[in-house]
Amino acid sequence: MKIPKTPIAFDYDIWTTEDGKCMVRVKRTGEVSEVDRKVMRILRAEEKRIRRSYGSDNSSEDEDGAEKISDTVLSLDAMPEDDVKSAAWLADSRDCMEELITALKEKELLSILTEKQRELYLAMTREGLTLREFARRKGIGIRAAFDLKAAVQKKFQRIF
Repeated sequence: MKIPKTPIAFDYDIWTTEDGKCMVRVKRTGEVSEVDRKVMRILRAEEKRIRRSYGSDNSSEDEDGAEKISDTVLSLDAMPEDDVKSAAWLADSRDCMEELITALKEKELLSILTEKQRELYLAMTREGLTLREFARRKGIGIRAAFDLKAAVQKKFQRIF
């Protein structure tokens, strides 16, 4: 099996000049740049990892002697449809539907709260104020703040 100097799946051509400079060319743009030795070591390690991943079953030579890579896609942008288990790490672990439903319910809650109830709800949920701090800030008694909180909780339970 003939292994190319830099694998097709590797995005860079890397080399060291005669005077010891570490050079990198981006295959896609053709841009050439000198890089640190630390960067060169990282790129070489990645190149070796990709080269090792080529097995005799992953590549073969065609009639012209040129290397032919199998249809295995080496990209973080692609998740195989038939093998979801091995690429499960790539899928987003957050459940956006839950966040969306919660945001819609909260919007509905805010629409049915009175102005003072809305201020209390936002102060406690967004700003993290306690009930006593809210009462002090608004200049109302603690009993009035408790009544506001009870009204918000009643409406909250209806929606959530």
